[in-house]
Amino acid sequence: MATRLGVTVLLFALLAACSTPRGIRLDMGQGSPLEYRPSSSNKSVKVDAGAFEEALARLVLEVPLTLRAPQQGLLVRASHSGSSADARWQRLMRKSFGGLCEPGQRRAHCLSLLDIGPGLGEWDKLGVALGLSLEPLKESIARAVEKTLAPQLFYTVIATGLVTWAVLAANPEPVFTKAAAIVSAVLLIYLGLETFLEVVDASRELKRATDRATTWIELEQAGQRFAHRVGPEVARVFVLAVTVVVSHGMAGGAAWLASRLSMLPSFTEAAAAGASRIGLSLSNVGQVRAVAVEGSTVVISLPATAVAMTAQAVRGAVAGVSPIGFRSWGSSSGLKSALGSAGPGRNWHHIVEQTPGNGDRFGPHALHNTENVIAIDEGIHRKISAYYSSKDPRFTGGKTVRQWLSGQSFQAQREFGLTVLQGYGVIP
Repeated sequence: MATRLGVTVLLFALLAACSTPRGIRLDMGQGSPLEYRPSSSNKSVKVDAGAFEEALARLVLEVPLTLRAPQQGLLVRASHSGSSADARWQRLMRKSFGGLCEPGQRRAHCLSLLDIGPGLGEWDKLGVALGLSLEPLKESIARAVEKTLAPQLFYTVIATGLVTWAVLAANPEPVFTKAAAIVSAVLLIYLGLETFLEVVDASRELKRATDRATTWIELEQAGQRFAHRVGPEVARVFVLAVTVVVSHGMAGGAAWLASRLSMLPSFTEAAAAGASRIGLSLSNVGQVRAVAVEGSTVVISLPATAVAMTAQAVRGAVAGVSPIGFRSWGSSSGLKSALGSAGPGRNWHHIVEQTPGNGDRFGPHALHNTENVIAIDEGIHRKISAYYSSKDPRFTGGKTVRQWLSGQSFQAQREFGLTVLQGYGVIP
């Protein structure tokens, strides 16, 4: 009887653990966090092969990749410290672009048994397996970068970032910081919570398999299982996210990053998904401080200014989507027609101004959407407009505030606009 009762209690405990709802928690460092329980209907933003190649080619052409020793970058390697180990790592990554050599062969473009040398460490084995898992994308990568970079060189740089993220993900309760947190945020926005957690779990499985592997074939099989479990669409987003962050331009901060993120495929759709599913705008991921996985909950640490405007209304409450949800229009008249009046004595205010220059640079949908407009008091709206038309001797250098802002990035203009709203007491 006691045994049967114990089994029953254990069964209920396991069922309770399995039924723990998955969610996202936005931790802004003060006040109660904002929590989301995404519904199962939330689908990934699709990135097909054509869109992937076009975006990757543009990123490689316009973004200066960091072709330096991996441990100097923001995605930090920790397993090796010597230059000889780094040289071996890069050699293995370049050769893995060509897959495994035929038995008895040894060539410069593929991996062979003779490449093992004194033996591979855990990091090396994971890197080789993950590199081999990208087999379905190799033709697309080669077509996208071959006019600007040798595909093997690009592959080496990107593989380092992919492996570093996978190593962090393989921990029992991983915490991603710096560039790895940005990669995680992009994955969450494009893939959704369920798929993101699946990628984390697949990384753990890959790490366990490569730790046990003693032959190239076992590494190849581990890589194939990872590729099958993740799928090519997820892998494309993974590669694009790492490409954005593995560059000299990361030193430009959140504003620089926001301009590069706009090059990603289906940017508008992804921005809508991020705002409605996890309360985070795609253009604001550069402000994410950390992403942690705690059981079935993903915790995103970020400042309040990075939280989607539509999400502010449900702060502290459990929600699947924000009350309005992200919507965008091709003109100001379209926005006002859909949203109606801002209310008695109130006006619709654009956080990033709807100037002709901004319309040309960022497109109308980046300006006329529920993330960029807010209803404010008519009198305050006039004061803010007057301030933008004035000259501020502290920083505009003889220009009006509006003229000075016109040369800034979208993210920089947004941050400035939010600061002005805070100064006038519109938002806390």
